[in-house]
Amino acid sequence: MRFWLAPLVLAFGLLTAPHAFAHAFLKHAEPAVGSAVAILPGALVLTFTESLEVPFCKVKVTGPNGATAGDAPQTVPGHPDEIAIPLTRLGPGTYKVIWHAVSVDTHHTQGQFSFTVTGG
Repeated sequence: MRFWLAPLVLAFGLLTAPHAFAHAFLKHAEPAVGSAVAILPGALVLTFTESLEVPFCKVKVTGPNGATAGDAPQTVPGHPDEIAIPLTRLGPGTYKVIWHAVSVDTHHTQGQFSFTVTGG
C-alpha cells in the first residue's frame, strides 16, 4: 500500500521547488541589447531574472577601440535583481558588454552583447 507514497512525494517536491534550480539570466539591459542610442547614458543597468550577489558579479564594458568604458557593478537600491555600471563616454561607436552574474542561490551565468552610440 505504501508503494504509491514515494512517487507522490517526489512529484510534490519537483512541483514545489522550481526556484532551487534557478539562475540569474539577463532579462533586460539599458541601453538595450543590440540597440543604437544617440548619447551614452551615465550608467548601464542590467536586470536579471533572479536576485544577485552583487559583490561577486563582474561586468566588463569596452568602447570604441577596446578602451575600458565601465566601472565596477553597483547595487541598485530596492532592486536586488539589478546592477548598475557607471560608464565613461568614449564617443560614438560600438560598446561591448561581457557579464558574469552570481544569483543569491550561488548559480553562475554569463553572457555578452553590444550596443552602438551614434552621437557624442
